[in-house]
Amino acid sequence: MRRTRRSIAIAVVLGVVTGLVMTGTAFAQDATDGADAPTVFTIGVDSDITGLSPFVLCCGADYEYLELVYDLGIGFNPDDLSPAPGIVTSWEPNEDKMEWTLKVRQDATFNDGEPVTVEDVAFTFSFVADYGLPFYKDYFPFSPTFEVVDDETLLWKSTEPTFAPEVPPYMPILPEHIWSQFATGDDPKEARRAVKDFANDPPVGSGPFELTEYARGQFLRFTYREGHWLGTPAAIDEIVIRIYDNQEAMATALRAGEIDFAESMSPNQFNTVKDDPNITGHVASAGCWGNIAYNFGGQGPDSSNHPAIQDRDVRLAIAHAVDRQVIVDRVYQGTAAVGWSILDPAKNSYYYKDIPAELQYPYDPAEANRILDEAGYLDTDDDGVREMPDGSDPLDFEFMTITDVDGSVDTGRLFQSFLQEIGIKVTFKTVDQAKANDLWFSGDWDVYVWDWCPDPDPDFMLSVFTTDQCLSWSDGCYSNPEYDELYEAQRQATDREARREIVYEMQDMIAEELPVMVLNYWSDLQAYRSDRWDPAGFSTSPNTELGLLLFGYGTVRKYLDIVPIGDSSGTATSQGLPAWVWIAVVGGVAVIAGGVMFARRGRDTDENVA
Repeated sequence: MRRTRRSIAIAVVLGVVTGLVMTGTAFAQDATDGADAPTVFTIGVDSDITGLSPFVLCCGADYEYLELVYDLGIGFNPDDLSPAPGIVTSWEPNEDKMEWTLKVRQDATFNDGEPVTVEDVAFTFSFVADYGLPFYKDYFPFSPTFEVVDDETLLWKSTEPTFAPEVPPYMPILPEHIWSQFATGDDPKEARRAVKDFANDPPVGSGPFELTEYARGQFLRFTYREGHWLGTPAAIDEIVIRIYDNQEAMATALRAGEIDFAESMSPNQFNTVKDDPNITGHVASAGCWGNIAYNFGGQGPDSSNHPAIQDRDVRLAIAHAVDRQVIVDRVYQGTAAVGWSILDPAKNSYYYKDIPAELQYPYDPAEANRILDEAGYLDTDDDGVREMPDGSDPLDFEFMTITDVDGSVDTGRLFQSFLQEIGIKVTFKTVDQAKANDLWFSGDWDVYVWDWCPDPDPDFMLSVFTTDQCLSWSDGCYSNPEYDELYEAQRQATDREARREIVYEMQDMIAEELPVMVLNYWSDLQAYRSDRWDPAGFSTSPNTELGLLLFGYGTVRKYLDIVPIGDSSGTATSQGLPAWVWIAVVGGVAVIAGGVMFARRGRDTDENVA
């Protein structure tokens, strides 16, 4: 809250105090506000969403926003992450699995009042498939068509056998009356540019909540939509996601009761709150892995990558130079596990493969130096930095670390020290996630540390390393025709065991080729105010001890079960003015009697959605 202090006359003060009280009524949800005050559940995160359009989302809180405002066509069962009814209530294949019959629910509406129809589902799927829209296109393989049969029936046809509806396709259902404006031409590139630039403000979706207020960099407010097909929440009327500049501020807000739930805390800050008697901490398997990724170029004219990155010997030497266990111990304080495969052992358990020992590249700086020496990368001018074999370009890598990705900056510092031992220099480019997205897309970087959170089905994560994902999901435009063939083969393998064997081979191939270096599987550290919210109202997804409370697949349904303790529903938020402001107001009123007071104003917003 920004504060201004000035001495003013009584009449003006009374007007300011009245304004403050009205602001407090709008934002604070204290029990004294009256029986009709909404019950608000307030969440803290440490980065803003990327944007309001589903076609720019990539990270973190983006997906919680997406599933609150939009319904997925086919969703996820929060108990085991299997496919679950969304707008599409059933999906049945014919004998050769080249045609699937989908049934569409008849009781859903968009938040602008329009009904969700089978035509909206057909449009959404066709729009993505026909125009090759990034982030979602690989959920719709083999040139599919979508034929409306009647008011509730849709035929999904493909040119090859497919299990795509059961992946399931992570695809929000779009209102055709909003998005059809971008499907009028024959140029897919033009459509892709248009949807990327579309503000989508306000967003029109059919999800259980509507985005009713958004102040960029500050907060998002969601209001429950009466009559949503998922059912009525037991208590929550509104959800506020409050954005903090740093982890310390978020942890302080949780301890002070200014938020009810903190998402993805750093180990340091988690340790400051987990023993508070009013707070319950939860260590979940995030189903995510941290990685070092390399830029192979190919993004366009602004792409700039160091030529040494193309050489597997250099990537292999780096793999031996990095001590993964030190990163786990120092950066994650033991809340992560050393990792090797691009699939997660918890989320992708059936398809996960233990990478063989010969492809795990143990920490061995001497071996790393030997590899580089034999490959001709020598320090010819004795400055401590090796040069290319032809004597050109010193091995000075531009390394991107991301301030609002947990562990990125600290991992980068360790990475710098590891590489110094083998004669490779690291020059940091430290940015926030929004800027990182821009740099990633343009290719203006050499190496970065980020993370991946795969789908429960491995198809999406496997697709990331295919050639045609350059300028879409690919980290650095890696290309390997043999890998591309394996990816298509696993897509067509309708026998589950046969598919798993192909997926095993693909995991080994990435471990050998090292387009990325898997570092660790990290935990999602969550915490909530258990003095205010009943622990019995929280359950995990998947339904295991290490499942996520919120911010996971299918967890949007969990908001419907959260309930306050006893009669605390009116106090179960601090989205509004903090207690100290109200104390100041009361004190100010007392000062008015003497003719002078200090006025405090708050609430800065720069962008609203109503």
